[in-house]
Amino acid sequence: MLAMQRPQTFMAQDDYLITQATYLSDFDQKVALQLYQPLVGPVALALYLTLWQEVTPHPVLTDRTPQTRLLDLLHINIDELFEARSRLEAVGLLKTYTQTDALSRFYAYELYAPVSPDRFFADDLLGLVLFDTVGETRYGELLDAFALQNVRRRDWQDVSASFLDVFSVKNPIAQPPLVAEGKEQVNQKPVPTVSLGQSSGYDWDLLGSLLSKSNLKAGELAKHQRALYQLASFYGLAPVDFARYIEAATSVVTGELSLSDLRRQVEQAFAGQKQLAPKPVATKVAVEDADQDLLQRAKSLPIREFITATKQAKNSRMFPSRNEISALMGLQHRNVFDDATINILVDHLLSDHDNINQALLDAVANSWLKEDVASPEQALAQIHQYRNNTQPAKSKRTRARAGQRQEAKPKWLTDGYVPQTEEVSPEMAAKLREQQAALNALEKGGNDDGRHA
Repeated sequence: MLAMQRPQTFMAQDDYLITQATYLSDFDQKVALQLYQPLVGPVALALYLTLWQEVTPHPVLTDRTPQTRLLDLLHINIDELFEARSRLEAVGLLKTYTQTDALSRFYAYELYAPVSPDRFFADDLLGLVLFDTVGETRYGELLDAFALQNVRRRDWQDVSASFLDVFSVKNPIAQPPLVAEGKEQVNQKPVPTVSLGQSSGYDWDLLGSLLSKSNLKAGELAKHQRALYQLASFYGLAPVDFARYIEAATSVVTGELSLSDLRRQVEQAFAGQKQLAPKPVATKVAVEDADQDLLQRAKSLPIREFITATKQAKNSRMFPSRNEISALMGLQHRNVFDDATINILVDHLLSDHDNINQALLDAVANSWLKEDVASPEQALAQIHQYRNNTQPAKSKRTRARAGQRQEAKPKWLTDGYVPQTEEVSPEMAAKLREQQAALNALEKGGNDDGRHA
């Protein structure tokens, strides 16, 4: 998940108040814990439940409280609070409004209940991101945990009583004013939809025409259009190939499309393809030519194919891991960069690392967003600027190490050292014999004293 950059106007001393747009039940909390926490993380969920505990039925402006209260309750800093808030907003659990008055800037946090489990799993984006986050095994466990066993047997007869079988209404047409007013007072706001971006760039008419004679139920393409567009753009699937995968993932009994089966089939098919690694650029080629070649590949290849080719250019046996694919799909979900810019980012990271992790991807992506990078050309310029700024620091450290004082090395420590021999004069030889005789006499006297002791 991509980390959000906190704006300078969002400060700890700002006030906040809480309001609710829907109701929250105990079952809703279970849904939030099991289905939403894998997406937003524990800090964001703790913020969500804390806000629900502090909400008042009829909030007024005098209920404003400094945000330092939330920081103290959750033991987080202001950047973590903004990150948690943004994640809740992204999945439709929170909407934030702001206003400035004579006292200070303040925020209104409007809470929303989670969608029901059936709507969650039916949602193209929420269900797909959950599948990518927790994996196939855990996803199946969550499906089983929220599955309902309905009465489906046709030989059972419905004998339930209706409302009028039990209650009598004197005048069903005329309604007291308080009843009509109550409808408005307890009306809940619709839950915010989780959106991905525009999908108008795909040939849906051709895809629909290719699937017109298949078993796919009418309306399935429109129902899952957001998730289908995300898969098509990430893997670079043309309508002809995409139709084949969709038909294989369609139930022959119900005609419904299984997104999890579709996702699995597309990834398995792509992973099984033999990718041709691009030829390495010669070292003597000018930088501008290398950029043009990289730019052309970044604009022409889908993200999934680009990362595979880039890895195999380093070693033909390398392949993108599941975590890398999930991280890149998460970045694409944010809709902050186009696919070509993401490919430039992939090439930049893999030039210095063998793998891409979530923290590294988020850090570089946020630095580019801070510099308003919005195209692959701007991304290349940002990379060159970064490398030019870091190169002098490396050279300076190298020169500093070269100028450090070094101790003189004794000759006898060098390999192959042979001691020099000098001729001894007769005078020096006589002096040495006298000194040796004195030492022998001294040693003999010491031994005699030892025997008499």
